[in-house]
Amino acid sequence: MKLKNISNILKSSGFKNIELDSIIESNQVLKRSGGNFRQYLFSFYDQHYKEWALNPDLSLASVKKYIESKTNNKTKWSYSGEAYRKQDKSNKSPIVKQTGFEIFGSYNKAKDDNEIIQTSLKIFKKSNFKKCELNLSNMEIFHVLIDKLSLPLRWREKIKRHFSRKEYFEELLKKLSDDKDINPKIVETDKRLAEKLRKSNLEKIYSGRSLKDILDRFDLKNYKDVRDQSNKKDIKIIREYLKISCPIEKAPEVLTNFFYKYNMNIFISPDYFPIKKNNIKNVKVLFTSNINRTVEYYTGMNFNLMVDIKKKKNTLLSGGRFDKLIGNLASKNIPAVGAALNSDIL
Repeated sequence: MKLKNISNILKSSGFKNIELDSIIESNQVLKRSGGNFRQYLFSFYDQHYKEWALNPDLSLASVKKYIESKTNNKTKWSYSGEAYRKQDKSNKSPIVKQTGFEIFGSYNKAKDDNEIIQTSLKIFKKSNFKKCELNLSNMEIFHVLIDKLSLPLRWREKIKRHFSRKEYFEELLKKLSDDKDINPKIVETDKRLAEKLRKSNLEKIYSGRSLKDILDRFDLKNYKDVRDQSNKKDIKIIREYLKISCPIEKAPEVLTNFFYKYNMNIFISPDYFPIKKNNIKNVKVLFTSNINRTVEYYTGMNFNLMVDIKKKKNTLLSGGRFDKLIGNLASKNIPAVGAALNSDIL
């Protein structure tokens, strides 16, 4: 399938093609993803000592452009270009080809989610692939599940925040499964030291934080929000949830029964999903809880389209809702949803 054909599909669906900047201020990337993303940036300083980076993600460049447009209107954009990331285990090349399409500023979320998926299906139908698997999920369900658990509050927030970092996420679950990494002798020594420090000047600054802030954090970890071995059941529930996969029309019942099993008052409506029936020709539609784990900014519906290449599943398109991404870079959250095409497999 040629790129021109994709452009025609997007144009006929009302997406305006835009050009994106090839560089971006490094702090705008780190605002969105935290310091962990820095290791992948190709960055440099200008003559005014401002740090810039080659654009690591065209979705981020698109969001930046939308903010700069200062519009409150519904906006549908598409773009194509290259992003640049230093190699890790999952990247074979530092150059990532991206073709994306996004809807900003519309509050009819159900309609927009469906439009992004239907546009993705149009692209699939014009490709050389005969069949595909459409996996749907929703981060809101995962967040509601985590909030219903009896985990310490700060750990609940950690688990939600680091869902996209698979290895670190597993480390968090392992730590919550037992307390073997906690040395009681060191904890007692730290508590005695904390009591001495309380008699000092609490406004004194250490590495950018006041002594009061440091002690408040210490108290939270050791007295108010303590983790212990009672978290094992909660970890079992999380792992069981992440194994759920079923036909989309069964998803509301399967999920509602899952929550009922663990005495959680959560009812899952079919309205959580932009597609409710598995009746699309040559497309198998599933609810799959454990998808798109490499993207850190999804807030609601997310999906991928998987195709077989040499008997192995590959992602043709993936996307989702990212309502908080604009708020991370500007003054308020704006509804946004989009998808990106894996150009390399066409």
